[in-house]
Amino acid sequence: MKRTTVPSVADLHSARELPDDQRRHVVRLVASAAEDVDDCALLLAILGLDAADGLAQDHR
Repeated sequence: MKRTTVPSVADLHSARELPDDQRRHVVRLVASAAEDVDDCALLLAILGLDAADGLAQDHR
């Protein structure tokens, strides 16, 4: 099985530098763990992401 190298958080200036599929995964993970919409938006903003990053490219 081929493993991909995932950059450490310390190496990234923001989650925007992650590949599209990893950004989608992060957005969905944050959304599932957030207490409410405002909590989700705040957490995504801290990471430099927004809800649209959780959509597949053909749905943007």
